[in-house]
Amino acid sequence: MRPIGSTSGSKYPQPTAEVSAEIVRRLAGIVSLYHGETLSPAQLDAVRICVTAQVAAAERLHRFPLANDREPMFTVNAGFPG
Repeated sequence: MRPIGSTSGSKYPQPTAEVSAEIVRRLAGIVSLYHGETLSPAQLDAVRICVTAQVAAAERLHRFPLANDREPMFTVNAGFPG
């Protein structure tokens, strides 16, 4: 299995582990500011785990090469009066 983003052709800059950790820390901090009074420490840890997974998923999506950069051959009109 090749590393994500190594040869995908993505021009999106790949963040370092430190940058990704900072993104997770800041997003978890926002959740804590808004909901810290109502969430237990265990729930805040669960939020941090979910945010970490979401940041990793977003990075994987940025590495996925898209081949839809050409105009469509035709378009479909639903025929609604306008």
